[in-house]
Amino acid sequence: MKLVFLGPPGVGKGTHADIIVNDLGIPRYSTGDIFREILKDSSPLGEKLENYVNSGALVPDEIVFETVEGVLSNGRNENGWLLDGYPRNKNQAELLDDFLKRRDEKLDCAIYLYAPVEVLVNRLTNRRVCPDCKAIYNLVNSPPEKEGVCDRCGEVLMRREDDKSETIKKRISIFQKDFKPLEEYYENAGILLKVLAEGNLEDITGKIRKGLKIG
Repeated sequence: MKLVFLGPPGVGKGTHADIIVNDLGIPRYSTGDIFREILKDSSPLGEKLENYVNSGALVPDEIVFETVEGVLSNGRNENGWLLDGYPRNKNQAELLDDFLKRRDEKLDCAIYLYAPVEVLVNRLTNRRVCPDCKAIYNLVNSPPEKEGVCDRCGEVLMRREDDKSETIKKRISIFQKDFKPLEEYYENAGILLKVLAEGNLEDITGKIRKGLKIG
């Protein structure tokens, strides 16, 4: 099964993606993780990517897709894959579809997780991250056993700079503006699964599984 997980900041894409890839036994890829791996190497693609990252400029869709294409073409994907947070716009979706058509393949489902803005802001302002093992906590829903300390490795938890209320609202506003054409694209293709990501974690996961017919 080939899937993409879409949604605004704070909606829980990573959490639910991890559950679904475990159910299906497929790898999960996010552009952030892919970028970090490529930047470790002194490859031509890594150098191109580094120029944009270091300058703070937006990485062009074609270069973003070049990184995605690399991981989707490797030998780990016989049973499918899940892209977490990609594509981000209609042009990226078209690049992905063109790639799949060349391989005589297709995307099975685009899962769109959504929630009210106030819910997203509450989640992100209460999010804390471990700088070492990257574990994520929420002070309300899933706090660490010891206040301010990672359960896994004992590092002091931190709050991301972009997890402040006004910054969050701006990020959500940008997402909503860019996402509408992408939502319509997958809706017209008949593969969009919309899931309200509010409330109990198990209930949300259950709706995703039901929509994918895997549980």
